[in-house]
Amino acid sequence: MARPRTFDEEAILDRAILLFWRKGYEATAMSDLVEELGLGRGSIYAAFGDKHQLFVRALTRYLDRQDSLLAGALDTDGPALDQLRDLLGRLLTTDAVCGTAGCFSVNSIAELLPHDEDVARLAQRSLSHAQESFTRQLERAAREGELSASIDPQSGAQLLLTLIQGVQIVRKVDPDPVRATACLDSAFALLARNSAPLEPAAR
Repeated sequence: MARPRTFDEEAILDRAILLFWRKGYEATAMSDLVEELGLGRGSIYAAFGDKHQLFVRALTRYLDRQDSLLAGALDTDGPALDQLRDLLGRLLTTDAVCGTAGCFSVNSIAELLPHDEDVARLAQRSLSHAQESFTRQLERAAREGELSASIDPQSGAQLLLTLIQGVQIVRKVDPDPVRATACLDSAFALLARNSAPLEPAAR
């Protein structure tokens, strides 16, 4: 008869997220997981499978949280562009928990694609969900007269999605939050209807 588990699987996955986030998949050894999670190898294998299976579960949990944030942050009350700008700022703030490690999802895509089918599937689902959410919000902005007439909602959503992924890469080199904020502000100034001309960046 199998012994009941005496640990919280969700708490263990949260620790695994932070470890893989800091070190990356390849650089994380099984001995690192044993030390960080406080579990023996046998317990890890029994509960989560091998290192790759544990990584996929950790990434799935991370992306599910992002999906929940998207679902709860965008609604029909208040200015659509302000809501979207606030959401993207919150995503950047959330990912700052690991300092200069960047974004766990972006890091995983850069390290493991195109050869890891499991990570590719998770990344495609997450990016598709984000783009659909951004598009719906920009469509509402267009209906309510907030969006520039020169911006197509779907193209604007793709722009924001690409921007936020790029900002996460740049933050690994230059973690100054002022630069990330300036990038978002510039993008939303371009999206907004009747927005004032952008001031040239200080040198």
